[in-house]
Amino acid sequence: MTNKLLFYLHIPKTAGSSFTQTITDNCPNTVHFHTLTDGIQLSEQLIDADALCGHFIYGIHHFTKRPYRYITMLRHPLERTLSHFYFKYKNPAYEVSYDKELTFEEYVLNPYYDAEYCNLQARMITGEINNPYPSFKKARSHLDKHFAFVGLAEQYDISLFLLAQIMNWKPQYYPKVNVTPNRPAYSTLSGDAIKNVILKNEIDRKLYEHACNRFNESVLDLSSEQTNQLKAYLRAARS
Repeated sequence: MTNKLLFYLHIPKTAGSSFTQTITDNCPNTVHFHTLTDGIQLSEQLIDADALCGHFIYGIHHFTKRPYRYITMLRHPLERTLSHFYFKYKNPAYEVSYDKELTFEEYVLNPYYDAEYCNLQARMITGEINNPYPSFKKARSHLDKHFAFVGLAEQYDISLFLLAQIMNWKPQYYPKVNVTPNRPAYSTLSGDAIKNVILKNEIDRKLYEHACNRFNESVLDLSSEQTNQLKAYLRAARS
């Protein structure tokens, strides 16, 4: 499996910037999707690349004839939506979209939210980026059949360890970067806001729960030696 091209499908606001660092350190020839200009350049870069990281969608493997594997990280849709809102609309450094008056409740009720962000995790994983309500069964099938690893932003440390085990890398700790500043906890939101986010992201919620079950099974499948290594890794990471 070591010669397979690694596709890290980075879903926004899932601790992906931090996760990318471990890939870059272990894959000397990592290509970053945002640096590419067109499909021709992409195909050329993938000839010798070890990995491709970035905000692309499932299906990018059609640009290469090499064997490949996908990995990704998921996050609870409520947490991810809240993080996205405060990063994009309440961050003065993000001048293009900063809106001092916009409330979270107004944002999730705006039809633009549906097109921009509803079920974005499932949309990227199915490859149906323009469909706010893709098939859950298709998204789940893609995860199970085509993704060698699915981490969880809420279990960031353990996700790093599990990826290292799968890829046969030495486990190393990478602190989170690009964390949204001044983001409140979702417990401070109104009940209606929470309800609307959950309703509009029902497919992402189901996909996240499926990924959680898969993730927990991976942890339970660790050998006793690997479990001890994980405990030591967590102690070192959180010290």
